[in-house]
Amino acid sequence: MKSTVVLLLGFWAAATAAAQIELVSDNYFPADLEFRELQKITLEESFDDSSPLAKIDGGHLFLDVGFDKYARRVYSTANSGSLSIEVVTLKDSRAAYSVLTLLRKSSIQDGPPGDAFAAAGDSVCFAQGSKWVRIQGRGTPKDLVRLVANSTSHRIGLGRKKAPSLISHLPRMGYDASSLRYFPGAKSYESYYGTSADGYLKLGTDMEIAQARYALENRAGLLSLLNFPTPQVAEEYFAGLAGRKSAQTNGAQVYAKRAGPIVAILEGTFNPATADRILSSIKFSYSIRWIYEKRNKPVTIWGVPAGILGTVVKSLLFVALLCVISIGAGVSFAIFRFVLREYAPKNILDRPERTEITRLRLR
Repeated sequence: MKSTVVLLLGFWAAATAAAQIELVSDNYFPADLEFRELQKITLEESFDDSSPLAKIDGGHLFLDVGFDKYARRVYSTANSGSLSIEVVTLKDSRAAYSVLTLLRKSSIQDGPPGDAFAAAGDSVCFAQGSKWVRIQGRGTPKDLVRLVANSTSHRIGLGRKKAPSLISHLPRMGYDASSLRYFPGAKSYESYYGTSADGYLKLGTDMEIAQARYALENRAGLLSLLNFPTPQVAEEYFAGLAGRKSAQTNGAQVYAKRAGPIVAILEGTFNPATADRILSSIKFSYSIRWIYEKRNKPVTIWGVPAGILGTVVKSLLFVALLCVISIGAGVSFAIFRFVLREYAPKNILDRPERTEITRLRLR
C-alpha cells in the first residue's frame, strides 16, 4: 500500500512540475520579487487578435511583417515611476529584425540583450529569434531598464541568429549604420513610407529591401538593395528601371546595378565616379553543393543478389568460427584434466569420493 501511495505522489509531482515548466515557457516577464524596484503590476494584457494592434505604437508594422502574439505588462516603480515591457511574437527572425530597424531610436548593436538591440535614454528594444521586445521606463533608472531587458532576453532563451543575409551586401564605404532600415517584403515598405514610397520601387513585386544612408567625398544619398526571388525577376526589374523615371529627379542622380538576384539603386548627389566606388563592392556569388545518391546496378552471383549471398556466407563463417571455438575449448579442457591428473592425482576433481561408484543388485 505504501509503495502505491509513493508512486502516485511521484506521478503527481512530475505532472505538476511539467505544468509549471510549460507555464513559464510562455511567460517572459520578470518573476515575482526578482526586482525589488518593480513594486506592483498596474496593467497586463495579452492577445493574438490583430484588431487591438491599431492602438499599439508600431502595431501596423507588426501586422505587415507577420504578427502572431502580443503581451504587455506595466509595473509601478518608486517616485511614481513606471516600467513597461512589451513582447511581440512575429512570423520569423527576419520580421523581428525588421521591426527593430524601423522602431529603434538609436544605432543597432549586437546583443545581449537579444540577438541585436538598440538603447536610447530609458528605453531598450531588441530582437531575439522571432520575438521583438520593447522596454520603456518613466522616471526609472537606466540600469534597471537594462537589467530587466537582460532578464527578459534570458527567459526567451533562443539561440543567436545572424541578421538577414541581405544586410551583409550593403557596402561598407560611406555607410551610415544608424540609418539602416530592413523590410522583409514590399508590403511593410509601403506601410512604413505610405504615399512617399519611392517611385523607383515596383511595390507589386515580392522582394526584400534594405536601405541605408551613405556619405562620401562631401556627397550623400540613399542606397536601396532589392533582393528578388530569382535572378530572372531581378533582370526584368533592372531592365525596366530606365523607363520608369528619368535618371535625374530634383537634382538627385540615380544609379543602378544588378548582381545576381540583387538590384542596387543609389540616389543622391553622387557623381558617377563616387557612385561607382560605392556600387562596385556589391557582388553576389552562388555556393553549389552537389548532393546525390550513388545507385549502382545490383550485382548477382549464380542468380542470387550479392547482398543476400554475402549475408549467407557471413552466417556460415560465423557458425564455423563458433565450431572451432567450441572444439578448441573442449580440447583445452581435456588437456587440462590430463595434466592435472598426472601431476596432482588427488585434486578436487579426481578425489575418490567423487569417483565412488555405488552398485545396486536388484533381484
